[in-house]
Amino acid sequence: MRIYLYSFSLILISACTSNATPSLNEARSDGSLVRADESSLSHYFQEIYNQQNNKPSDTETSGTSPNETASSDGAEGSGVSGTNLQETGIDEADLIKTDGHYIYSIDSTKPATPNHPGPADEAIADNPDSNSIRIMESQGADLRPVKRIDNLVPDSRLSGLYLTDDGTQLIATASPGGNYSTSWFYPDYFASQKTNLLFINVKDPANAAVTTELHFEGALIASRRVDDTLYLALRHYPSSNLDPASNDKNQAPEPRLATDFLPSYSINQAPEQPLVTPSDCYLQPTAKRSADIITLVAVELKSDTPTLNSRCFVGSSEALYASTEALYLATTRYNYRVSGGNAEYDPGITTDIHKFSFDALNLEYRGSAEIRGHLGWHQDRKSFRFSEKGGLLRVLTFVEDLRAGATESSRGAVRQSVPTADQSPVLLTILKEDPNNRALVEVAHLPNSARPDPIGLPGERLYASRFIDDRAFLVTFRVTDPIYLLDLSNSADPFVAGALKIDGYSDYFHPISDTLLLGIGKETIPDNRQGQWGDGRGAWYQGVKLSLIDISDPAHLREADKIVLGKRGTEAAVLRDHHGLTGLRQGDTYRVALPVSLYEREGSRTSAIQPWSYYNYSQAGLYRFDISVPDQTITAIPPLVVSDYTQHPLGQNVDNDRSIIMGDDVHYLHWGKFWSQDWAAQGAISGPQ
Repeated sequence: MRIYLYSFSLILISACTSNATPSLNEARSDGSLVRADESSLSHYFQEIYNQQNNKPSDTETSGTSPNETASSDGAEGSGVSGTNLQETGIDEADLIKTDGHYIYSIDSTKPATPNHPGPADEAIADNPDSNSIRIMESQGADLRPVKRIDNLVPDSRLSGLYLTDDGTQLIATASPGGNYSTSWFYPDYFASQKTNLLFINVKDPANAAVTTELHFEGALIASRRVDDTLYLALRHYPSSNLDPASNDKNQAPEPRLATDFLPSYSINQAPEQPLVTPSDCYLQPTAKRSADIITLVAVELKSDTPTLNSRCFVGSSEALYASTEALYLATTRYNYRVSGGNAEYDPGITTDIHKFSFDALNLEYRGSAEIRGHLGWHQDRKSFRFSEKGGLLRVLTFVEDLRAGATESSRGAVRQSVPTADQSPVLLTILKEDPNNRALVEVAHLPNSARPDPIGLPGERLYASRFIDDRAFLVTFRVTDPIYLLDLSNSADPFVAGALKIDGYSDYFHPISDTLLLGIGKETIPDNRQGQWGDGRGAWYQGVKLSLIDISDPAHLREADKIVLGKRGTEAAVLRDHHGLTGLRQGDTYRVALPVSLYEREGSRTSAIQPWSYYNYSQAGLYRFDISVPDQTITAIPPLVVSDYTQHPLGQNVDNDRSIIMGDDVHYLHWGKFWSQDWAAQGAISGPQ
């Protein structure tokens, strides 16, 4: 495969149920894309338009599910943390950014609701639109407000920020949609979605102002920034053009052109123009027809008037992974059941992978493959199923048959895990590009005939996964937490190098050093009642658990230390979004900050507390930990508490909370306000401001 410095590939992944399932998880390459033109694309949409049967029901759908390692942190020795990234050098949008002196944040506050408790109404009375960007200047353990930009895109909500490497330009993304998790399986939801891109000059932060606005048709599925190019993946569903112009069922629908269905864009409120042309689009002949359009957009960030280039894939997409050699768009497209907004995947489901290489604004389709399994249910974790190194794409997928039964989700819909016989719950596939045949061909898969042992046991589900160099770490969980280490050093012969069973489970892995891995998830208590499933996995979730794993000897993995925060009901932002963790290496100590909503007060029925009993809300704040790399220990620092049950009896959601570590100080963003303190918690807390 031809590789450029900071050139990339975009790979679209579509999950489907194949009638001819490959042996074990052997990859196939018969799902290649073909380039469209005006005629073929018009015919494609016209057929869907004529059929008028593309709207999914609550049980069957053709829709999709709604996001090399490490670091995540600021450069070692820089003294300033950054956005928690999956891949070093591949920037991701977040609610907060910093250049080491100024902090830029989105004020995402909103009125309190019973399901999402927020600040008291009087706390946001001075900020009714809650759609602003704030600029703060760091002054040691304090922050000074510098600028507030209000009334941005009033019909949308700001969702993420990028800051260019030279610190002179801030880019904000906005969309009227919010959390797509309950709407993702219904393409109609994306019919009227728009995405806004705001370019803000911050050379002089005190006079920061919006200079350019781009408006796109389509919802923003994911984005990444590499140097001076921003890559967007947009989902558009042209339902208004699919509806008949006449209610007369005896009248033939009026013919339409492909351009009637394709999305458009505009710059600074100028007239709309096509975002993509028919000849820039691709179709998958072997896939079930879908009117969804995924547009891949590359935007240059340095010019006064942004220039862009686009390609489109007629299908749907759910997640994005990016490495220094490739981008991966994940799509769960059809042939599964949906109930209550949750997918039930058939055990024969497969995943199509389509690769588009690109260098800056240039995009090119490179090839396709089909592998068994799907990427799971957790939106933020899907990108962590992928890794690319040395031109090899490594993918972890999951196979499970879900049928109506015992619960699996917390306080949500119910599902029972019923794995099929003689199958591995987790599958590993390694692919490489065959440029002569526009295909991604298999290098190896696991399990295989030479190494048949399954990865995971019947009834277990894939939770956390992380690739670190030539190793892959993953968690399968039912009652205990089996952590597996896969050795990928010989790409032709990967194998399970070690495993560890401990209480609880990890839903996110964070590399601390070459020898230490931090797992964050939940402590659990087994459900020993006859025939019971606890929270759906044979156990009851308890408090948030931090588990420090010694990975120095793959054959003898060891839990070196652990801390459990709170009781049942406790949540941490990182369990919803990996950007909720802030980490920074300082010498032999690794600092970790986590926004946590703590539940540990016993209720009026103290004597009746059971493993399934939820505790009452106690407090919310930033929980801080020092991890000693030489000693392999976790030390808790007193948390920076900003709310307790006397102020907010219903509790406070911390999913959108963020933090920045600057030297020996930390700044905590909670519901649009900042609190600051020295890292060691020796001084007073300043804030809110």
